[in-house]
Amino acid sequence: MISDAQSRDFNNKILLIAGELSGEIHALRLVQAIRQSLSAEFTGIGGARLAEEGVNIIYDYKNISLTGLSEVVTKLKYIREAYRTLRRHMADERPSLLILVDFPGFNLRAARLAKEYNIPVVYFIPPQIWAWRKSRIAQIKKYVDKVICILPFEKDLYERHGIDVTYIGHPFAASVKPSMEKAEFLRMVGADKGSPLVTLMPGSRTNEIEKLMPLMEKVAEQLKKSFPGIKALLPVAENLDDMLIRKYRGNETIIPFKGRSHDALAACDIAIMASGSATLEAAILGAPTIVVYKISALSYAVAKMIVKVSHISLPNIIMEEEVFPEFIQRLKVEDIAEKAIYMLKNGRKSLQGKTEEIRRKLGTYDSYGMAGESVVQFLKEKYGVIS
Repeated sequence: MISDAQSRDFNNKILLIAGELSGEIHALRLVQAIRQSLSAEFTGIGGARLAEEGVNIIYDYKNISLTGLSEVVTKLKYIREAYRTLRRHMADERPSLLILVDFPGFNLRAARLAKEYNIPVVYFIPPQIWAWRKSRIAQIKKYVDKVICILPFEKDLYERHGIDVTYIGHPFAASVKPSMEKAEFLRMVGADKGSPLVTLMPGSRTNEIEKLMPLMEKVAEQLKKSFPGIKALLPVAENLDDMLIRKYRGNETIIPFKGRSHDALAACDIAIMASGSATLEAAILGAPTIVVYKISALSYAVAKMIVKVSHISLPNIIMEEEVFPEFIQRLKVEDIAEKAIYMLKNGRKSLQGKTEEIRRKLGTYDSYGMAGESVVQFLKEKYGVIS
């Protein structure tokens, strides 16, 4: 064990952990914000984006990214390997701070590990304890020194439990926007300007795509019966290889391409996507969206016992009503296609008031800048003079 953080100098070493693509993007922006006012050496668990930003990656998250309880068994070897790497790094380098980004199952154990070495812990985008596993609040209070939250109702929850918390607004509110004009984007991907457009987003993990893409392809074919000219935009997550693009390149209905998900959501008439942070991106961009969710039978059985919310997608949770239709676990092509046809006929304006209200609730803060300032201020309070 080492001495308390306040009794030692800040050594400019910051360790961070992001366990999936969305978390890595948030972590990247936070690193950039911190560097505006602090020169620090960043290391961590992450991927290519953080590496390109100059973060020394001690373990690649691709082997430990999970979507359900059943995956823990198949990836247990890698999870243990990641923890061993993490422990060695903490013991050898003694970083002055650990920043956790989302990824609660792994990160809460990492927070407990950090406390063994008296390393202060900041949690950026904390676990969704308001939805499930509220017992985690005790772990957060014990092992986390500061929480930086992004959803409007989280601040009061943490304050009620005596946890140091800062609310910064949701980063998506300011950062999610198309990168080009709609006509230019459609020309680039080869979509007919006059055709109805549905954007398909099966997720950023291989197992999500394997479960959901065959379903989405069948739904697109069903929609073609009612809208013969319809095109399905398929923005493939940049962390995936080009196999998915090659697989669907010969499909006359589906147009696959790398990245550009914001442009695809801004351009489409409706979207069909896996439950996740992208549903909030769709709401910000005003895209009427059908949310689909499917995990293993075991994971779903456990989730039903412990999840305490009426909806699974963030837009619906924020609004406390079903703004976006949700299809959970039992995914029937005919039912999803029927809902999609109804939404295509009613257009974007039918949900305009709801999506505008979601944007208002999220605010328009410089969220990453505020998060960076919060981290730097925390370090000053812990160590005094830092540079």
